[in-house]
Amino acid sequence: MTDPTRPEPVSGYPAQPTNGYPQHPPPPQQPQQPNYYYPNPNPNQYNQQYYPPPPPPRRTIFYRRVMSALIPTFIILAIILLIIYLILRPRVPIFTLTSLSLSSLNLSTSTPSSSLSATWTATFQVINPNTKLHVYYDAIEARVFYDRSLLALNQLPPFDQSVLDQTAITARLTAVSAYVEPDLSRKFSEDRGKGAVPFDVQVFALVRFKAGGWRARRRGLRAFCDDLMVNVYGSSGGLSGGPRRCAVGI
Repeated sequence: MTDPTRPEPVSGYPAQPTNGYPQHPPPPQQPQQPNYYYPNPNPNQYNQQYYPPPPPPRRTIFYRRVMSALIPTFIILAIILLIIYLILRPRVPIFTLTSLSLSSLNLSTSTPSSSLSATWTATFQVINPNTKLHVYYDAIEARVFYDRSLLALNQLPPFDQSVLDQTAITARLTAVSAYVEPDLSRKFSEDRGKGAVPFDVQVFALVRFKAGGWRARRRGLRAFCDDLMVNVYGSSGGLSGGPRRCAVGI
């Protein structure tokens, strides 16, 4: 039998819990993810973060300081040299071959002992075009060539030139029974038969430029007077075409 004093439960509503608190359904279960191992591509990153790299060695620091001191020094020297160049404006001397004569020519074409004897007299006009520099010529040597073959050479006395000075020098070059190759001897005979033989005359010297207390180091100077046609008459001859300007390089 039922208690008439207890109310009957209303249909359609859940029954209340006995402890007085509503019950909620448990949260849905999440699928458990598997554990994977990912290797660290840079295992030293934490060491680098907490332990900085060691300082460079003392030798490296010393080299860096030396280079830091040398680079400004070189720049300053370059600027000084540029200023000196712009003030002095050095120019190479001018060489002009004014005359070239040939005498005592004797060519032997007998093989295999072909020989050549001759004397060349070359006169040069040397000009110092500088307005602030003196030029000193040391250890001068003149040479004569035929078809790139050296025939004779001679040393010349040294001299010096003041600004805008002109000097005439004479070089006497002699070949006495100088050996020449048979092919070269035949070619020389052919040119001689045509009436003109081409020669090359060159001058080599050590030069110094000076302006007041400033003096440059010695440099090698070369003057090239090429393709000089000499009209040959018997055993002598002279330059054809008048004076020739020589190419000069230092």
